[in-house]
Parts: sequence; structure tokens; C-alpha cells
Amino acid sequence: MPDAASGVAPSFGYRVKVPLALTLVALVSGILVAATTYMLVDRHVETNAEAETRRLAGTLARALVQPVLRNDVWQAFQTMRAATQPLDATAAAQAVEVVALDARGQVFATPSPRVHPLGQHLSTLPEPLAQAARRVLESSPPAPARIEVAQSGVLVLATPIVGDEDALLGVVLASHPRALTEAQRVAVIRQLVILGAVAMLVVALAGGVVGLRMTAPLTRLREVMQAMPRRAPADAQAAREELDQVCGRRDEVGELGRSFAAMMDQIAAQQELERHMLEAERMASIGQLTAGIAHEVNNPLGGMLAAIENRRLRGNVDEPTSRTLALLDRGLRQVHETVQALLNEARSERHPLTASDLRDLELLLRPEAEHVRCRLDWQATMPLAALPAVPVRQVLLNLTLNAIAAAGAHGEVRVWTADSAEAWAVWVGNSGAALDAAKLAALTQGSERSAQGRLGLGLWITARILHTAGGRLRLAPAEAPMTTVLVAEFLHPTT
Repeated sequence: MPDAASGVAPSFGYRVKVPLALTLVALVSGILVAATTYMLVDRHVETNAEAETRRLAGTLARALVQPVLRNDVWQAFQTMRAATQPLDATAAAQAVEVVALDARGQVFATPSPRVHPLGQHLSTLPEPLAQAARRVLESSPPAPARIEVAQSGVLVLATPIVGDEDALLGVVLASHPRALTEAQRVAVIRQLVILGAVAMLVVALAGGVVGLRMTAPLTRLREVMQAMPRRAPADAQAAREELDQVCGRRDEVGELGRSFAAMMDQIAAQQELERHMLEAERMASIGQLTAGIAHEVNNPLGGMLAAIENRRLRGNVDEPTSRTLALLDRGLRQVHETVQALLNEARSERHPLTASDLRDLELLLRPEAEHVRCRLDWQATMPLAALPAVPVRQVLLNLTLNAIAAAGAHGEVRVWTADSAEAWAVWVGNSGAALDAAKLAALTQGSERSAQGRLGLGLWITARILHTAGGRLRLAPAEAPMTTVLVAEFLHPTT
């Protein structure tokens, strides 16, 4: 079930939801705009229709004063027909129906005499017209009247025809549809649907494009976060550059990228520390093993040296036997001194450095140099002040072994010391390839690996020992007598 859910979830992620949400908002907005536009058009038409009808009725009421006084029906007909003549079929559908009544309530003139014959009494007119006419005729002083028919949506306006001294001469009745007619509504709705559909399509496409662009950084961050733990070490730099591009954004996506980058850096530092601790534990185990082996070897060595001494004490030793015993004694004592040096290296007790400690180191290191046919020039002298033996021996051993490995066959390694008022410095140089400051920093940080993939911790341990002892490890200047010279400085203890 979790696998199936994880396979479906990305299809409905934010990169899909955001464009769909923007598209939906665009569609809903388009529908609301179209509905609002239709309502505004209907209201505008209604307002304009009433204003135009009122203006027409007032104009005709003033224009018909003289024809009514002269009883000139023909002139009244011509005037009303000219004022209400439609320009086209659409205007005909919207034309105002006008009827002029005299003071007795009879039809005096109309542009449509077949509908409202001359002399027709207002009682025979449609009820809205008759009601409006009665209001004007019965009012004193004469005042306009307004009748709105809710069922049919027709508006009737009645305007009095007033002569001199406010004498009521008649009434002009004008009726007009309040708002859009059925044909007009169909036409407006059709146009709104077509234009709205086009507009909504454009806005929806724009919303989808904007949504995809908005979610693109989030999608990119997701891809980088998923790919980084699976990247090979060779692609780590490229993956980091991609992550840095996302982290450079000044928004929430950039904050997420920076948090993820900080988390990855912390994990990498923790993994590096774990590797260092494992290497340190390995070195400690090797030291314990060395101490055990040294103790086990010392026991038979002591027995063999005691046997040689007992043979000498019994006397009657001829010259060849004496030379053989002396050779065996020197060899066994050399093995004993070598093992004793290893044992001292593994001990944790603190004792001052002695000349014997320096001789033991030379005894240990010279066979290593001869094994690779490297020349070792050992000129280490005692410091002026007392220094702890264990860290000094460990530093000298690590630096010299690294120098022998760097010099290689037929190379040269030189070890010498220099004393000052502040520190005792050990100089270890070799004739191998030059070592730069960046490579030294990588080695002392424990991040440099050999071609076989092993992590060399010699210089890392050396740097830690010097840091603990209050000293430092540095690279000698370029004018040093050898290709690469490392300087380990031990500060003199303060009194």
C-alpha cells in the first residue's frame, strides 16, 4: 500500500494543484464577470430607456401645445411620427409607443392610428395607459405620472400638455420596455458567452503557465533533494552547484534549499567525524596489539639472553664460540631494544623525553629507510626543556615514516632539530614530490585518501597531538634545503 500511494501522490502534487487552482479561479472569475456585465448592461438599458422616454414625452408635450390649441391633428401626427420614427429593425423593436389625448380624455393624435383610432376614449385604452392618463387629468396642478407594469416589464409615462396659465390641454402617453427585450437578451447573452469563453480560455492558459512557472523552483528543489543522496562522489560537485542555484532564491523555496544544504553539510561532517573516530579506534587497537606482542616477545628474548650469559659464566669458551655468542647477544639485544621501543610507544604513562628515546626512534626508523633504499640522515638532539616523551616520539615517528614513503627508492630523508626560547622544533625533510599547503591541510584534516582508497591518518594524528600539546605543524618556506620540509614545534612548558 505505501508503494502504491507513493506512486500516485506525485501526480497530484503542487506542480499540478497550483496550475489547476489558478485555472479554476480564472474560470470562476470569468463567469462572475460575465454575469456582472449582463446585470450592468440590463440596468444601464433600463435607466437609459426611462430617461429617453421621459425626454421624448416632455418634448412632445411642449411641441403639441399649438397643434392642440388649433385642433391641428395633421401637424400633431407629423410631429409625433417624426419623433418616434425607427431607424432600423432593432430600433423598431425598441420604439416608444406614443398617444396624445385631449382634455376630454379622447385620442387626439398618434403615430399608429390603426391601433388607437382618433376620438377613442381613454377607457378603451390598455389599463396602464388609461391609469396614467387619469392620474394626470385628475391632478391639480397637472403633474407627470409613472406606471410600471411588472408582468410585462413595460414602463408608461404620462406628461401633461400645459398651455398658458397652466391650463391642461391634454396628455402625452409614452410606453417603452423597461429593460432588454427577449431578442436583445439573446443577442447580449450570445456575445457574452463567445467573448467570455475566449477570455476565460486565454486567462486559463495564462494561469496554467504562471502556475507551472511558480512551481518550477519547487519541482527543481524536489529533484535535487531526491538526487543528492544517490549521487556518486564524482558528481557531488555538480549536485552541489545545482543546489546552490536553488539556495540563491530569495523566497521560501530558497529557504528550504538552504535548510537542506545545511542539513547535508551537517550529515557530511558527522560522517567524516565517524570515519576519523573509526580510524582512531583502529590505531588504538593496533597500539594495544603492539603492546601485547612486545610483552610476549620480551619473555623469550630475556630467556635467550640469560642462556648466552650463563654459557659465558661457565667458561671454557673458545674463540669461534665467543664470536658467535657475541653476535647472538648483539642481535638479540637489538631485537629487544626494537621491541622495547614499540612497547614504549604503546604505553600511556607520561615521562620526560630522554636521549634513549631518540636513539630508539632512530633504531626503529633506519631499517624502514634501508628497506626502501632511502638514505636517512638523523641529527635529532635533545631539547633544552623537559618535554613529554610519548607525544614527541609519536610525532617524530609519523613525520619520518611519511617522509620515507614520500622520498621513495634512492631518496633522502633528513631529520634535525632546532631549539629556541619559546619552542623546540623538529624539521623533517625529504627529496620526494613537493607538498603544497592545500594538500597538507587535506592531510591534517584526515580527508585525503590514497589511490587504494585508504584514509591516511598519520599527519592527522600528528596535528592532533601537536594541538593537544600546545604546538603546531607547518610547512617550511620554499628556501628550505629539501623539496618538502615539515616543521613540528613543541612549546616549552612555562614555569
